[in-house]
Amino acid sequence: MKKYIILSLILAAILCLNSLSVGAQSIPEIQAKNADALVTLGIMKGYEDGTLRLENKIKRSEFITLVVNLMGYNTDTDIGNVKVTFTDINKNHWAFNNIKLAIKYDLVSGYPDNTIAPNNDVTYAEALAVVIRALGYEKTLKGEWPENVVNKALELKLSTNLKLEPNHKLTRGEMSVIVYNALTVKFNR
Repeated sequence: MKKYIILSLILAAILCLNSLSVGAQSIPEIQAKNADALVTLGIMKGYEDGTLRLENKIKRSEFITLVVNLMGYNTDTDIGNVKVTFTDINKNHWAFNNIKLAIKYDLVSGYPDNTIAPNNDVTYAEALAVVIRALGYEKTLKGEWPENVVNKALELKLSTNLKLEPNHKLTRGEMSVIVYNALTVKFNR
């Protein structure tokens, strides 16, 4: 319990500091501040060389890992019975356990051809759909894909500081903004 109170206080301080200084910042500066906050909270990790490479496109496996970490599911070790039936990933993939966790918590279902495409880039609409599902708002979506997730993201303020097309392939920096914004959304559970 103490751990969660301390993390909540740290998050509140980070959010306050970031909101005070957002006014005249450029998009890359906002992305860097958001990413730094996510690193501090243990949600986002850099590469082996210590960089975050915010300008790189984010892969589906990286994205799934971020959402699993955002939700705190990465502490769940009870995944032995979770079956991964996707044909394009095996247990040696670095994100295999995170994908198992995403399956366990119904965050992802993959594609109709029974693949998860872990090394493909994530589109803005795909990312919004998973974050909206993680936050418990999937059943409140109205309208057709992808406008339904884009509209819900606007309502929840997940897209604050972003103006992207649904099929835009996200960078790690853009994804850090979505995940950072998700920290302020009340869970609908």
